[in-house]
Amino acid sequence: MKTTILLLLAVAVWSTLAWSQATVNESLETAHIYVDTTKGNDSNPGTQKLPLKTIGAAAAIAQSNNLASIGTKVIINPGTYREAVNLTGTPNKTTTLPMTFQAATAGTVIISGADVWTGWKAYGTSGQYTNSWPYTWGLCPADVGNPNAEEDIARREEMIFVNGYSLTQVMTSTAMRQSTFYVDETHATVYIWPPSSTNMSTATIEVATRPSLFWIQRMNDVVLRGLIFEYANTCRGDGAVHVESDNSTTNVLVDTDFFRWNNSSGIRLMDTTNTTVQNSVANHNGVTGTEDFHTSYALWQNNRTLYNGWRGAQGVYYNWGSAGTHFATAHNQTVKNIVSAFNQTFGFHWDTDNQNDTADSIVSNENLLAGGFVEQTEGPVTISNSSFCAGNPYVGPNNVGIELRNAALVTLTADTLLNDLVGLFITGQAGGIPIVNWENGETYNTITENTTLTNNIFDAGATQELLSDGSLGGSDWTDFQTTLVSDYNTWWNSSTPNQYSVPVPASWTRTNLSGWQGDTGQDVHSTWAQPGNPGSACNITPQRDFWFVMEAKSGYQTVTAGQSYTYTTYIVPFAFDGTVTLDSDGLQGIAGMTGAWSTATVNTTGSPTFTVNTTTATPPGSYPITLIASDGKLIHTMTVTVTVQ
Repeated sequence: MKTTILLLLAVAVWSTLAWSQATVNESLETAHIYVDTTKGNDSNPGTQKLPLKTIGAAAAIAQSNNLASIGTKVIINPGTYREAVNLTGTPNKTTTLPMTFQAATAGTVIISGADVWTGWKAYGTSGQYTNSWPYTWGLCPADVGNPNAEEDIARREEMIFVNGYSLTQVMTSTAMRQSTFYVDETHATVYIWPPSSTNMSTATIEVATRPSLFWIQRMNDVVLRGLIFEYANTCRGDGAVHVESDNSTTNVLVDTDFFRWNNSSGIRLMDTTNTTVQNSVANHNGVTGTEDFHTSYALWQNNRTLYNGWRGAQGVYYNWGSAGTHFATAHNQTVKNIVSAFNQTFGFHWDTDNQNDTADSIVSNENLLAGGFVEQTEGPVTISNSSFCAGNPYVGPNNVGIELRNAALVTLTADTLLNDLVGLFITGQAGGIPIVNWENGETYNTITENTTLTNNIFDAGATQELLSDGSLGGSDWTDFQTTLVSDYNTWWNSSTPNQYSVPVPASWTRTNLSGWQGDTGQDVHSTWAQPGNPGSACNITPQRDFWFVMEAKSGYQTVTAGQSYTYTTYIVPFAFDGTVTLDSDGLQGIAGMTGAWSTATVNTTGSPTFTVNTTTATPPGSYPITLIASDGKLIHTMTVTVTVQ
């Protein structure tokens, strides 16, 4: 595996082709259409000398050509295109002639969901500015089947950028600090507080207003290449680029594209066959970088998904249908050479009904939750030659290397699980979870069984565990243990040999390799030895930032009037060595309720606590509280709710 992952702007050449992929014959594109947002006009014929102005106009011509069995290449000149493109095929009429939408120079074409706003007026003396707000979007729909409440901030879609810098949204005017914004829908007003260095007379203020940037439905043989998709204010559960069509969309190639700073997902594939997403980057998206749902024969290769999950993190909402790279109901899938790192959620998530999937040479580094998570899956799923690493010593309270939850037929071979809170975590719902195969309707009762571990490296540090399956019990442990195949692995922890948690003879019994071998009858040829430098693939330099996080699912707490509750937060640095100042908002005017931090500042990293105190005079109700951490320009917030009974 290469230790240095290159961020490619050119098309990668692969010596071998994967068995699942798009195969678009671009040589059949005999018509060429040119687009130029600066010099073009949609009344032009779309030639190189007389280009169109919008991509949407070119798409309409390309679709007409498709119905006439003419393949089309749309060549887009550099610039920012503030529009939404819709390619919706006509049932029984769409042909297989290809159409390509390609930047004339890769990485110079931006399709933006934001508009430039002017007319900002100074507000007060603190450096804030205000403008009228014409939208009443309200809250995005709640997640279907969600067992945990969502804070309102996790269901918002507003985004504002100042000179390309993302302001942090807050829910009240009193929570505003430098580098934040607040939308007052009731009074149709928006407030921004730009960074101190901003010159508002020359600054570009962009407000996200479009939820969809490129929609492909019931279309075949489409290519997107060299394009940047940014600032889509899509609600949770959808993507800035959306490819969908009841299994009639096939042969879609996404190549050398960028998906950045979108409110939900960068790109989402749904009900597709034979698709390829390659050489692409999905960073800083609010929920998920890349995702698919109900796909068959998809190839994902040579991509990067970094810094995703910030929208959910504002509501302490890290783990519902999100990941840097998220797959749900994926069949016959091939994944290789993907880096998913620094996400405030999972790194890779195979979520429900995954079958015949293979992943090779992937890197999952310093993600808040599990680096790899496979759940409610009939399998087989094979992950090989891959690295799952946490930080030094860790990146928050929830990280594990790989988590298997009611996942059958999972094989890990030649993988490295390094420095994780728990290297391999085996868990599940007692008795299994029933799922339905979306393609053939077959029903499975998924249990974590038939797990295979061969030639892997498990390396942990102090206070960490190599493997934990103590959450299983009874027949679930028996199903796992009697079907486990594990051998030729290297296990190591320099602090203690008791690195295996098992449910025998009592739940959460800690044992060493010899005890593990006796309990399972496995790992006969495995060794307890220091493996050298197994984590070199995870040596990825992050951008300067810090996380402000807490234990997953801990944002909602209930107390009786007169009681207190203490939240433990974590400041997790990434190339950051500054001083973080702590603050809060939301306690004003609530009788008998106060809040206090254990410390006013944190130098680089720490675990400060925030205690909410109530009295018998505190009225019953649910009270959202915004916790604030800032070093000046960088600011992060978390909203929690205290319910007083």
